[in-house]
Amino acid sequence: MISATYRLQLNKNFNFGDVIDNLWYFKDLGVSHLYLSPVLMASPGSNHGYDVIDHSRINDELGGEKEYRRLIETAHTIGLGIIQDIVPNHMAVNSLNWRLMDVLKMGKKSKYYTYFDFFPEDDKIRLPILGEDLDTVISKGLLKIVKDGDEYFLEYFKWKLPLTEVGNDIYDTLQKQNYTLMSWKNPPSYRRFFDVNTLIGVNVEKDHVFQESHSKILDLDVDGYRIDHIDGLYDPEKYINDLRSIIKNKIIIVEKILGFQEELKLNSDGTTGYDFLNYSNLLFNFNQEIMDSIYENFTAEKISISESIKKIKAQIIDELFSYEVKRLASQLGISYDILRDYLSCIDVYRTYANQIVKECDKTNEIEEATKRNPEAYTKLQQYMPAVYAKAYEDTFLFRYNRLISINEVGSDLRYYKISPDQFHVFNQKRRGKITLNATSTHDTKFSEDVRMKISVLSEFPEEWKNKVEEWHSIINPKVSRNDEYRYYQVLVGSFYEGFSNDFKERIKQHMIKSVREAKINTSWRNQNKEYENRVMELVEETFTNKDFIKSFMKFESKIRRIGMIKSLSLVALKIMSAGIPDFYQGTEIWRYLLTDPDNRVPVDFKKLHEILEKSKKFEKNMLESMDDGRIKMYLTYKLLSLRKQLAEDFLKGEYKGLDLEEGLCGFIRFNKILVIIKTKGSVNYKLKLEEGAIYTDVLTGEEIKKEVQINELPRILVRM
Repeated sequence: MISATYRLQLNKNFNFGDVIDNLWYFKDLGVSHLYLSPVLMASPGSNHGYDVIDHSRINDELGGEKEYRRLIETAHTIGLGIIQDIVPNHMAVNSLNWRLMDVLKMGKKSKYYTYFDFFPEDDKIRLPILGEDLDTVISKGLLKIVKDGDEYFLEYFKWKLPLTEVGNDIYDTLQKQNYTLMSWKNPPSYRRFFDVNTLIGVNVEKDHVFQESHSKILDLDVDGYRIDHIDGLYDPEKYINDLRSIIKNKIIIVEKILGFQEELKLNSDGTTGYDFLNYSNLLFNFNQEIMDSIYENFTAEKISISESIKKIKAQIIDELFSYEVKRLASQLGISYDILRDYLSCIDVYRTYANQIVKECDKTNEIEEATKRNPEAYTKLQQYMPAVYAKAYEDTFLFRYNRLISINEVGSDLRYYKISPDQFHVFNQKRRGKITLNATSTHDTKFSEDVRMKISVLSEFPEEWKNKVEEWHSIINPKVSRNDEYRYYQVLVGSFYEGFSNDFKERIKQHMIKSVREAKINTSWRNQNKEYENRVMELVEETFTNKDFIKSFMKFESKIRRIGMIKSLSLVALKIMSAGIPDFYQGTEIWRYLLTDPDNRVPVDFKKLHEILEKSKKFEKNMLESMDDGRIKMYLTYKLLSLRKQLAEDFLKGEYKGLDLEEGLCGFIRFNKILVIIKTKGSVNYKLKLEEGAIYTDVLTGEEIKKEVQINELPRILVRM
């Protein structure tokens, strides 16, 4: 039975053989299932696997099919299940994607033309892969006609594109093709993943495409599947039903980001757990009014969250998706402005079953248009998550920097905090469901340890305010105060092993990504190198200025331990709650990770195994010196062991919330296990137990009667 999952990021440097070598570690840790990143043939050197080039092959860089089957068999032999991540929505635009290359050569005559989601009204396929405009690329001699055997190809850096016919010169040759080349800043004539031109949409709703793209991956003896980007599909319900008809009772987990009041409408077992991540995240924040005031006063800006998000959506549509939205508006028979305003208003990632959002302006026009052309509205739904994610996740979360620990995938920044009672209501709804409790993933903006450490700032708002002003006066940076405010939080949250060069480079990469994503002073499409250099100067100065370092270290040492205590509370919350606890690789010890690709850095499993062997019994020095990570490993190990022993009770058993003072969250599971965690580091509390009850503390082994003291460790008490 499933009791806990462990996410592994596979690549050529951590392949199937490496997983096999570490299977006993995962078993010993206490998880029941490994949750693997995509394994089908991906672009060479891919570090994530979501850029599939061939649905009919297991990735050779990971070890190939024979080794993959050996991994599954070996895992099953020792009692570990496998949940496999699959990517039905898109493939890579890559010269090695032979189905796509056949389309480029044959055009609409290709048997694979309907495999991909092309815009059929376009005579030629728009292929925006050039680093500059076409004339500039040709003038530089970067496009070359080459011969390989009996075939001619067009060569451009790593690209090798098929030629239908060769003309007198490069321009004449290009005119004779079924595709036209252009700069990457232009939109393609196919549905893409978000705004990524090198990821082309797949028509998985067509039966022949479903069968061909899934025949290999569904032929493997895994225990379940994680479905990537379910919202991008034309008909998510049909997809799940088609999948269910083949795999029967195997687990289906969907990557579906739910709004705070939204229910899952699909026939899957559950989601990848961003709802849990964000509900639990909001338990750990305090002093909203003061934190709002500090941010607004320092930046001299007061932002309306709802209005800002709406404006950014309109901006994103104009800048990134105007080609697609104009096309859909034309099909619906309405103006571009009406459709842009409607998409800007929608408050969820997508609607389902052609549902119209009634709260938006121009709803009547949208309803009438949908009646005229329901297929066009269904296609529109595939673009809703792209608009929402690019505007909210990839823009607003990097602009609004009040307390960035809550700026997460699936968050709603109109919520700063929730009460334990609200969390209990959420948790009770998850009873009996195989839905994940995630706290860190390969897509989170920050790992859980960074978020918990940043949340500590809300417990000391006045001291934080003074530090920000002091640091500003020491450094006097030449960047916007909003970016500066974000930077101090990033530095505090991710600081762990000192001001090393490696840490400095990681911080620099994160800050460049942050300011480009914010799209105010620079962006990916229009890079302002002068401003970006000033951001780099800020980082450099904080790593070398002795006055800053002295002030920073004094403050960081105060909040570090509290952040760790909060992280331990979050781990306990994840494992003891309804739903299935999910662990991102390496987060069983302290792991201070930033936005991808930083959160995909390799994990030293040998080191983890050594720490686990030292962490199976409680020792007081685990708390006295927490930096080595043993206490987090021990907590994870002990609670996963308990969870596995009582897997069915934890999944289906009763959940009852407790009414405790601020800074605590507690609940009772199936009338046997009492869980109390600290959401506020400074809280010390004694809870009276019912008369005559005797408990054993799972973590310390002590017998407890009458009352329990809540100090630094979560209290997990089993009634005797």
